[in-house]
Amino acid sequence: MAAGPDLVLAIRDGYEMAMKAVNVAELKNRLSHYLRLVRRGQVLLVKDRDRVVARIEPAGASDAAGGDDDERLASLEQRGIIRRARGALTPAVYASRPRVRADVVAALLRERDESR
Repeated sequence: MAAGPDLVLAIRDGYEMAMKAVNVAELKNRLSHYLRLVRRGQVLLVKDRDRVVARIEPAGASDAAGGDDDERLASLEQRGIIRRARGALTPAVYASRPRVRADVVAALLRERDESR
């Protein structure tokens, strides 16, 4: 018997949220059930061989072309939460970034050992 859909941590509209993930075979076998969930507002992630390959969400929930994004960004900018760039990045921006000589993997392993 197939297990039910797992919960997967995913990012939607800039927020982390748990979404149901279902394998393709399970989706095919119980399509009506999963479409009912989507109609109620649930977002489904479709997995093929344990790799997420698609997202099914209610129609009209968000514009696939990103038309809503401009309005959302304008609202955030108006409230002072973000500031949009005025021009393109130049190579000088990358050249002026600080150089760090650190072994990130060693630091991560050290932090892991200290937390035990």
